[in-house]
Amino acid sequence: MRVLNPAPERSGLRSIERNFSRLFPQLDAVRLKACWAGMIDAMPDVVPIVDKVQAIAGLVVATGMSGHGFGIGPGIGRVVADMIQGNQIGHDLTRFRLSRFSDGSAIRPGPAL
Repeated sequence: MRVLNPAPERSGLRSIERNFSRLFPQLDAVRLKACWAGMIDAMPDVVPIVDKVQAIAGLVVATGMSGHGFGIGPGIGRVVADMIQGNQIGHDLTRFRLSRFSDGSAIRPGPAL
């Protein structure tokens, strides 16, 4: 179930079809059969949140990873699994803390900006 389900941008889709046909003229015309759009979960500083929520015991948040690629998925999965199980994380997650948006810290843009 998609909660945030924006409509795809039709002009962009038509452009993809045109460009594909231009790049591969030897192929028959290609028409998109299905398409969807989505939301990018990025934080204001473009740094993910990976943290326990202090106000709700047992809640761990890991979000805002759009733009960081699938490469960090296994590492984040391991870190979050360790957090949930109460194991040593083995990494300093200060930069990824949720409270950076409410504790008065200066927001430092991540390396993607």
